Amino acid sequence: MFNERKSVESFNAYQCIRGYLIDLSMQELIELAKDYGFEVGKASSLNIKLEVNPTRG
Repeated sequence: MFNERKSVESFNAYQCIRGYLIDLSMQELIELAKDYGFEVGKASSLNIKLEVNPTRG
């Protein structure tokens, strides 16, 4: 059965996690992925420049 309250709570959790991930730099995302067991290639193979996210200090 559809539970509207549970759906809203799920959406709010999604928005919170999404906001957190958007604020992370690429290096922080790579480290987070490694923490959860994802294999991440070298930065040069990803064709990206790693730099600190200025919004996070």
